[in-house]
Amino acid sequence: MPYDITIKNVSTSLSSTLRKPTNDFSTGIKVGADDHDELSVLRPDGTIIFPGAREWYEYWSYASRKGKYQIIDEDIAHIHDDSVLSSVESVAEAALQHVTDMKARYESVGALADFYARGIGWIMDRLGMVLTVAVAGDFAAETATGQVGPIPIHSGNTTVFIVDTIGRRKCGGKGDSWIDAQPPLTMWVRANGRSSNGEGEIFAGTALPHKLQSSTSRCAWRYDFEPIYAGIYSIHVKVLNFNGFYDSLNDTCSTQEVPSRNDRFDNQAYNKSIEGDVENLVAMNVEVVKELAEKGKYSHHRGLSGFKFYDLIPSCCEACKRARNCKMFSSPGALYFDECELYFDRVQDDLDFLDRDNGNFLGRDRNYSFIDQDPSDFPSVRRWKSRKLVVSPDTIRKMTWPINEHPTLGFPPPGEAVGAASYFIGCGWVSMMTFESPCHYPSDDLVFGSGLKIEVVGPRQEQADASDPTVVEGMRACDLDDEKLDVSNGRWVRHIYPDDSECSPAEQDATAQEFRVPMLQYYGDRPPECWHRDDLTLIGNSCGEPGCQWVLKHRWVTDLKRETNWYGFWQPYHCRYLEMGDNDIQQCVDRKKISSISLEGASIKQILSSYMSQKLQAINMTTAGNRTVFLDTLKMPHLLWHNGVHDYQELLEANFPSVVDDTENEHYFITGFYYTSEREPNVQVDRSLQYSQMAHDVLTPKGYKMLNAFDVTSAFAFDTDGQSDGLHITGPPIKAIVAKFFHHLCRDV
Repeated sequence: MPYDITIKNVSTSLSSTLRKPTNDFSTGIKVGADDHDELSVLRPDGTIIFPGAREWYEYWSYASRKGKYQIIDEDIAHIHDDSVLSSVESVAEAALQHVTDMKARYESVGALADFYARGIGWIMDRLGMVLTVAVAGDFAAETATGQVGPIPIHSGNTTVFIVDTIGRRKCGGKGDSWIDAQPPLTMWVRANGRSSNGEGEIFAGTALPHKLQSSTSRCAWRYDFEPIYAGIYSIHVKVLNFNGFYDSLNDTCSTQEVPSRNDRFDNQAYNKSIEGDVENLVAMNVEVVKELAEKGKYSHHRGLSGFKFYDLIPSCCEACKRARNCKMFSSPGALYFDECELYFDRVQDDLDFLDRDNGNFLGRDRNYSFIDQDPSDFPSVRRWKSRKLVVSPDTIRKMTWPINEHPTLGFPPPGEAVGAASYFIGCGWVSMMTFESPCHYPSDDLVFGSGLKIEVVGPRQEQADASDPTVVEGMRACDLDDEKLDVSNGRWVRHIYPDDSECSPAEQDATAQEFRVPMLQYYGDRPPECWHRDDLTLIGNSCGEPGCQWVLKHRWVTDLKRETNWYGFWQPYHCRYLEMGDNDIQQCVDRKKISSISLEGASIKQILSSYMSQKLQAINMTTAGNRTVFLDTLKMPHLLWHNGVHDYQELLEANFPSVVDDTENEHYFITGFYYTSEREPNVQVDRSLQYSQMAHDVLTPKGYKMLNAFDVTSAFAFDTDGQSDGLHITGPPIKAIVAKFFHHLCRDV
């Protein structure tokens, strides 16, 4: 049934009564992106397909095909379609005004390029859409017109809808047509629920495409969950990627060395004379860039600085492919800390820096900072005439690396489809920092309507026992099939924080520190469940990378992040994990004759190692056998930015021999995490899922056992990520992974 609500807009901390739209878009924002815009590929028959759209849809459908929820069927209307559409129409004007206000705030500090670069500004500009959140479910009888505050619903099937309020881009039709035309946006959804006594549950995942039967012209997405615990649930939606499954690493650029600087490169005396001399380095780079521009008849060029450009040339190639109308790149750029220089035929072609309202080029000279997040008081901490990380020139290390290798120029692949690239459009770490790193507060990537609250007022009779601990204890023990990525695996369940008499006072572990994250002391002689306590305010607050402090200052902080007494477990829907204490693990080690547990991988391995060390600190490995248990992280984040899809599959095939006949040892691996950044090029959540599925398909037939880390990390990816990078997730998810490991290793002993 239709319903009217007042949404508490967390972006402005104000309650805005939402009015009927006037359909008058004379607000200074041009929302009329054509169906045939620069991100679309036009088929000969006139239909539109976004590169990678089908693959994106199919992969994100895994979570609903064989699990608790059925796959979305475009031919079946959702019971709440009419009420959702009515709700969306009622908030259209307010949603547009929200985008207008954010754009005006950027404009007031001369930062329109940043507005267009990510989040709701990117979606409005590139796709002509303004999104809003709507929630539908089994509403309680006391729901009334003009309801203020949380919307009361009964527990049961609940759906978060994300719908375009403008409706110019058509996502209707049947079969291939509506899937192909659905813009491949990856959007993270979380429903964080908590009752007055501290119990509750957290659902998190990705919205899937949804066809509104009532309207063939409005693009929509949906995320289903089934709340059981009574309490208040806050709903948030953040945009992450566009076209995240596009395998751009297989589109290589042609490159060649730049001979005009080789004589200077080989002149050691010249190199020695300018070492540490920033002015001479800049002058040299500017001269070379000028020569290249004149030779190629490029009347416009601009520099680009990145983060974690481990593979400099491939990263510059990726940057050129993403920058619309980029015709050539060179490395290094004109300034001494520019990794790349991008070249364009004309200044008007550089659309990423084009002011859409007046056609002027937004320029290179900018003089603002996001330190205080106050548009009326922006301190001028930067004097460099460039748009770089928000840092003072005094803090920039005077590097000499541009003359330590031969300069290179390159060209994007010929004949590549326009817009055939993936884009990270969320806030936080981003690999290609052509623009400022921190988002403008409030968070640019929060979809309008985020912060809406619903109140679960009580379960239906058939669900009354679902939250009873005795019911959970009666479930079967999870097996490896429950780790698969093609099932809906579960949610986080929070319980009442145990008092000191049950678990002993919480103390900091001074010996176990990973990514500078303090950990609570683990006591093996206490109930093993006590290990799952945490103070979330202490996790994910440290910096070990250049520029991290600026991301940390402006990160999106949630109600979950503020919890000092977190106590919860990952709970699948149809099975349970056995919690292993010291006695259980020691018995397992003795009976299976385990001589060692070996962790393999890179940075994620280091995170796992600290938590694993806590669980093993009192365990004596047996000398009666030589069984080694391997737990491999597959170096997953690194491989995502270094390998295309086919390369990765070949790597798995070649480097992981069959262990089916290895009866002496056991081999486990974990999937990639639910990434909410692009700290390295192409390290995105879509590829994490895709590559994790590939690892399952290749390695499990060879005898390797997979642990699903993807699902358990989704709810905490913004709250417990080390260095605030959305990549090195710590805290409760890692404890859940370690608990899974011992469960599968020891449950049959």
